[in-house]
Amino acid sequence: MNVLARWVVALTCLALTATTAAQTPADIPPATTLRIATAPVAPFVLPQTALPEGFSIDLWNEIARRIGVQSSWTKLRTQTELLDAVKRGDADVAIAAITMTPKGENIVDFTLPYFDSGLQIMVRATNENTFMTSLRAIPWLAIGQLLAITIVIVFLLANLVWLLERRRDEAFRKPYWRAIGEGLWVTMLIIATGEHGEREAASVWKRVLVPLMWLIGVVLIAQLTATVTSSQTVARLESNIRGPDDLPGKAIGSVPGTVAAEYLAQRGLSFASVTGADEGIRMLIQGDVQAIVFDAPTLQYWAARRGNGALAVVGPIFRPEKYGIAVANGSALRKPINEALLSMYEDGTYEQIYGKWFSRGN
Repeated sequence: MNVLARWVVALTCLALTATTAAQTPADIPPATTLRIATAPVAPFVLPQTALPEGFSIDLWNEIARRIGVQSSWTKLRTQTELLDAVKRGDADVAIAAITMTPKGENIVDFTLPYFDSGLQIMVRATNENTFMTSLRAIPWLAIGQLLAITIVIVFLLANLVWLLERRRDEAFRKPYWRAIGEGLWVTMLIIATGEHGEREAASVWKRVLVPLMWLIGVVLIAQLTATVTSSQTVARLESNIRGPDDLPGKAIGSVPGTVAAEYLAQRGLSFASVTGADEGIRMLIQGDVQAIVFDAPTLQYWAARRGNGALAVVGPIFRPEKYGIAVANGSALRKPINEALLSMYEDGTYEQIYGKWFSRGN
């Protein structure tokens, strides 16, 4: 009986050991610290935060807790550097908003996908307050430069009028600054009307000077009109963009080295480089581009959190893509990470993290 009891105890311990081994990743030593590479791409990894924050960060922290590892974070400047960091062995894991592609699969191994994404288009929103929209669209810097040039030209012309008239006209026989005031007034009248008076007794110099001054005025006014008109025209062009088929012929912005940039290149569409939210929003508001093509969740985040109602994400999501976590080829981390992800889907943890960062409408 004692022998039988010993066998029962031994078999029970063996079963418990097997169960424990099945629940703990055997290839990950206890208290392991993994090097995690990430790059800013809101809302997955928020830029300019002291500690890493974002949807992907919360997701990884929960995975790390479940597989029993610590995390040492390395923030890289761009997403394009992440896969190379894992390949070189500078990082054990890379997570941000990494699109799973055949090209990437040749460099690293991906876990199960954890986010369904795709490309979308962001444009300036149609604003009911057309007056304020028009004001924002005016290129004030360009107009300021043009006005400065105009003031200099008008001042020089006023001096020329003073030189020609100071011996003939009593109004110009004054101290310099008062006489120049008369010259400015005459110059403005010539620009506005094309005349100076004295049609019959005008000198040869005046007959040449007056049309020349008027022509200069016409050119300056035309330039000012063209600057304002072109800005207003561009301000209305975004209403013509409703999807990817409307992109040809438009001024587009995108992030180099991304799936969005690859998509535009495949369609033969050139684009201006966008390095981040601030630059993209500025380019849209100022009319430097008419649309930005990038990952849908990031554009939706920019429009909602940074656009102040001036930006809108339009059209359907196209070029579907999935985000995954990158590990080195053949890494033992892939299996436990996948198991943790599946358990998070099953017990509702993923849903909770998703709800923190994304509205149900996205």
